[in-house]
Amino acid sequence: MHRLFAPTTLALLLAAPFASHAVEITAGTAEFITARDCTGGATSTCDDVSHIVMSQYGGSGGAFSSAATATFAGYGNASGSVSLSGTIGAPVLHASASSLAGKRTNTNSIAVQSYTYTGAGATTRTFGGTLTYNQLETGLYLNNTGVFATIEAFTLTAAAIDVGTGAQQNFDTLFNDDFSAEGYALVAQMTYSDTSTNAAGLGTFSVDVPLAPGETIWLRVLLQTPAANGSTVDASHTLVTGWDDTANLTPAATSLPVPEPAPLALFGLGLAALVVAKRRRAG
Repeated sequence: MHRLFAPTTLALLLAAPFASHAVEITAGTAEFITARDCTGGATSTCDDVSHIVMSQYGGSGGAFSSAATATFAGYGNASGSVSLSGTIGAPVLHASASSLAGKRTNTNSIAVQSYTYTGAGATTRTFGGTLTYNQLETGLYLNNTGVFATIEAFTLTAAAIDVGTGAQQNFDTLFNDDFSAEGYALVAQMTYSDTSTNAAGLGTFSVDVPLAPGETIWLRVLLQTPAANGSTVDASHTLVTGWDDTANLTPAATSLPVPEPAPLALFGLGLAALVVAKRRRAG
C-alpha cells in the first residue's frame, strides 16, 4: 500500500474517529502550521522535537484556497497559503517559517486537483513546479529542516475523495490518507528538498503523466518549510506548478487567479532529475 508520508505521531493524533464524513471533493486545499520545542539529541540541539505545542489550521473540505498565519509567542512565526489559482487550476503554494533558539516552527501547504483528459488519443504530459526560496539554516538536524516539496500523480477508481466536515479532518485526509478506499494507484512522484543555507534557492521538479482519452488524473502537491533552532525558511516567493501542455485538460476546479510568476517561465524542458525522496512529518 502506498503512502505519501510515513505514519507519525501527528498522523495518529489526527486519526481519531470523527462523527461524520460528509464532504466529497474532486479538488481542494489545506494548510497547517505548528510550533514545537526542540528536545535535543545525540548530535545537535534539535535532533528531536516535542509534541505540537501550538498550531493553526486553514481551509475546509473543498476549499479552493486555504491560509494560516501566526506568531507563536516564544517560538517564532509561520505562514502558509495555497490556492488552485495557476493556469487551468494548477496549485500555487506559499510558505515561510522562522524559529527562535531551541524551538521549531513549520508550515504544511497542500493541494489536490483532478484533471480529465478529453483528447482523442493517448499521450504523455509533464506536470512540474518551480520553487523560489531563501533560507538560513543554523545546523543539520535529524528531524529535518529546510524547504521540502513534492508532486504526486495518481488515479482513483472513485469519482471523489471524502474529506470530512472540518479543517482538521480536511488536512488529515489530504496529508496522510493513501486513498486506498478510493482505489488509489500511483502514477508518478517527485520530490525537491534543500537543507542548507541558500540565499537564492531555485528548484524545478516534475512528473511525467501518461493520459488516456476520458481518463481523470489526480495531482497532490505539498510544500513544507520546517525551521529549527533559530533557522529561517522562506518559500513565500512561491511554488508555482503547471502543465507543459494544457490542451484537452479540464480541471475539476479553479480559484480566481492572483498575480504570480509565470508558472512555466522557469520550468522548461531541461528539468533536473531529482534526488532521493524524503519522508517528512507534518509538524
